[in-house]
Amino acid sequence: MESDSVIYGLLGRIHLLLRRVSNRITDVEYMRVNKEYAREVVRLALDTGNPELTELCGRLRAAMELDEPVAKDEAKAEGGGPGLLARLRTARPEATHPTQRYVGSLR
Repeated sequence: MESDSVIYGLLGRIHLLLRRVSNRITDVEYMRVNKEYAREVVRLALDTGNPELTELCGRLRAAMELDEPVAKDEAKAEGGGPGLLARLRTARPEATHPTQRYVGSLR
């Protein structure tokens, strides 16, 4: 894994370009600590078709080791279920208290 300064530099440039190209705002610090979120941001960046974003995402994937094989337990959880954004967008109808409804989902 690369040094933090290299990774933060890549994350910052991806954040800036993604904001300019597709008006998406990302959380650089959360990308640094959560590989699943970083993979999703890379997927969104690649969907733009911007050549500079594509090159930066390739470097980030190598720097953060985002393409390493996942463990069997994680593969089962990710392979059969919805992705991160799909899980965040789904409502939690079983939750009745307002703070429970918004924990783990988008408002």
